[in-house]
Amino acid sequence: MPDLPSENMRRYFLKRELKIGAITIAIAIIAILSDLRCDFNPIETLMDLPGSVVWTFQHFTPTLSSFEKLPKILLALWKTFLGAAAAALVSAILAYVVALIGCRPVGFGGVVRLFVRGVATVSRNIPNVAWAFMLTFSFGQSEFTGFLVLFMKSFGFLTRMFLETMDEISQGSVEALYSVGATKLQIITHAIVPLTSTQVISWLLYMTETNTRDATLVGMLTGSGIGFVFELYYRTFRYDTAGLVILCVALMAMGCEAVSNYVRRRIIQADDAPRKRIVAGDGKIVTRVWTKSKVIIVSTLGVLAVLTVYGFAQMDYGEVNLLNATLGAFNNFGVMVFHPGTDGYWTMGELFNDLVLTISLAVLTTLIGSILALLLALPAACNLSNKVVSNIIKLVFSVIRAIPTIIWVLIFVVSISLGAEACIVGMMFHTVAFLAKAFSESFEELDQGSLDALRSTGASWWEIVTHCVIPEKANDILSWIFIRFENNFVNTVVIAALCGSGGIGYELFLAANFYFSMHAVGLITYMCLAVSVILEVISTQLRKRLIVNRSA
Repeated sequence: MPDLPSENMRRYFLKRELKIGAITIAIAIIAILSDLRCDFNPIETLMDLPGSVVWTFQHFTPTLSSFEKLPKILLALWKTFLGAAAAALVSAILAYVVALIGCRPVGFGGVVRLFVRGVATVSRNIPNVAWAFMLTFSFGQSEFTGFLVLFMKSFGFLTRMFLETMDEISQGSVEALYSVGATKLQIITHAIVPLTSTQVISWLLYMTETNTRDATLVGMLTGSGIGFVFELYYRTFRYDTAGLVILCVALMAMGCEAVSNYVRRRIIQADDAPRKRIVAGDGKIVTRVWTKSKVIIVSTLGVLAVLTVYGFAQMDYGEVNLLNATLGAFNNFGVMVFHPGTDGYWTMGELFNDLVLTISLAVLTTLIGSILALLLALPAACNLSNKVVSNIIKLVFSVIRAIPTIIWVLIFVVSISLGAEACIVGMMFHTVAFLAKAFSESFEELDQGSLDALRSTGASWWEIVTHCVIPEKANDILSWIFIRFENNFVNTVVIAALCGSGGIGYELFLAANFYFSMHAVGLITYMCLAVSVILEVISTQLRKRLIVNRSA
């Protein structure tokens, strides 16, 4: 009679190997089909890459003459940061209110909750390029238009995050307040707000730093901010000055990320610190105490509020009547939502073919980037590598992430050529940096005792990686890859159009800027939205399934 534990173990490993094999075969088939659709030659790209990198350093390195434009660049950068911070704070306030209406602890539930989640999904998954075209029609090219584009994207994202944060609150605290007769307002002020403030401020800071990167692309689309300045020097072949703009944008993004990480770390440390019970002179316990965490949160909100007010005071609103422009925007949005159509410019088959091309570009970018990221994440993890090597790799990742994806793509457009090659290589840089950071942080969470035990048995570094690190973190790796694929699809919609790769984004550009058809803009937006929603649903279910399997 076979040993039951051994038999179960053998079946477990066999099942896991079959699953990994099936996933590998499926990915290989998808990669081959995507490569055939994009006509992408990875070997030729690999041979062109070293030369293009050298060319980039030679031409995009700032010169002494380019520094004469530094005051103009810094002014545009400052205004861009103010708009990004204002979009984050204003959208966070509105998103928090909307999330309260739809959350489980105190929300209305039912249809209202579904409506709130639907609004958040639509706002978040409509590409920036679609928001930019629609709002530019009404408000013209101005800094205020750029603010509105960032606001719409931020509102959808933060509403989703705030909803999930509120839903995770312990029901015991809420039920206890209900049992003593507390109203919904009292539950919000005494339970929801205190229990979610740390995560809310964390998401707000994340949104601020994300907006500073996205503002470059938005500025190109709306003719404002640092994006407009970069495009001005880029289109006039003044690459040295464009390189100075890139350097300033990278420093701004890295600075925002460093401040954001510092504030979040201080809040977490303050929350974890032991608290003393404070007693007033009459012997009563003081329940409302200004803890370090609360001081940091209030100070952060205060700084963002001041920046927002100042930003609105300095913002360029263009030469339009805001009331009429707002009404026009609602009208355009209504046409997009309720009257989509091709207007005879394309057939549905042609649009679907372009959509497949966009998805294929995103697939190749994600797969190639994931492989490179996995190879780089291993030496980047401090528990698998030398600390000096780990810190150097992480610093390089930080610099690459700080440069917006659109800038990477436009750099390789001039150093390689127009087409799928520049699109995939440019997007791959940001993909590798993003995933390598995520993978390395996941590897660093491994139990050090398990790694030491393997080393004590004489296991080599490669054996530790293949028999412990990768199998243990396979679920996290797949989850992060799919998350990045979602982002890459949304980015590809606009980036492929700008770098001559075609796709659905190019048709969206024609519909908005050449045919001036909001009907066609609406139809193409619906197609992009449908793919984004499907990917989000798959990603959500995949993460749930992986988490369940990992904890089983």
